[in-house]
Amino acid sequence: MNFRGAGRLAKDDQSTVPANDAGGNKPVRKRKGDNARDANVGVALRSVYSRTVDEPVPNEFLDLLSKLD
Repeated sequence: MNFRGAGRLAKDDQSTVPANDAGGNKPVRKRKGDNARDANVGVALRSVYSRTVDEPVPNEFLDLLSKLD
């Protein structure tokens, strides 16, 4: 299965500069509040994921799946 533009994306993604490199060789330092903010984002993402997983499968999808059998 070929997706339009997939090859182009793969070629463009082969950069020699790491994504977090701002042009220098020094590692990027995190600020003091970054850990707390990262933890809050993680909690929020896990919450959204849990609610999504717990949602029932819509009847339309179940009907389509039953037609595949």
